[in-house]
Amino acid sequence: MERHIVRTFDGDIHNLRLQVLRMGGLTIDQVRRSVVALTTDDDDEARAVVARTAEVSAYAKTIDEEIIGLIARRQPVATDLRAVLAAGRVAVDLERIGFCARRISRLAIELHLLAGDAALAHFYHDVKKMSRLAVGMLRDALDCFDRTDLAGAAAVAERDAELDAEFQMALRDLVTYVLEDQRLLRNTLQTVFVIKALERVGDLARDIANDTPRLVRREGEAAADSSGPPPELAGSEAPRSL
Repeated sequence: MERHIVRTFDGDIHNLRLQVLRMGGLTIDQVRRSVVALTTDDDDEARAVVARTAEVSAYAKTIDEEIIGLIARRQPVATDLRAVLAAGRVAVDLERIGFCARRISRLAIELHLLAGDAALAHFYHDVKKMSRLAVGMLRDALDCFDRTDLAGAAAVAERDAELDAEFQMALRDLVTYVLEDQRLLRNTLQTVFVIKALERVGDLARDIANDTPRLVRREGEAAADSSGPPPELAGSEAPRSL
């Protein structure tokens, strides 16, 4: 009987993680499409990304309800509970990433209106580079979440410093554009908001990577419970609510 309960609970955890991964695939696509909409001057695509944000939020709501039901039914303890809550934390971060994609899409529409006949290609160079880094971090963080790859997750978290450095370089480039032509001020400010949103995507991907150690269940449970949070999480930000 106990073995049956364990197998059933494992199945519940597996299904929960699958839902999170499906949501992750959607948010990766949303970020990619928002940047494509910006850099190809495609307002229709930008509006489609904005409209699709509701689908991301629906995933988050479903996962939250599943977690509440799972805790009520199974009453998990110790590392099992941390694994369940980690999935919820990742879903929260993914929804926030979806909001970042929506913001980029709305900014894209505004930028296209502001530009008129002005060429925006020089604004897009840094955006594309930061997008590749941020999406790469997010994809790899979710892959580590899927495989419970602790070493890989730690490596993903460390890459956030590279994205932060690119953000600072992009800011310097944008200041240069303004100094050369004051008429580009509004375009520059909108682009700053875009790269800030991409930096935020990287921060949230780092948070997902930092939650991966919480998925380690049962094996070494006593040691984990007595030693506090996993070392990968030492010094990380305060726990985020579901």
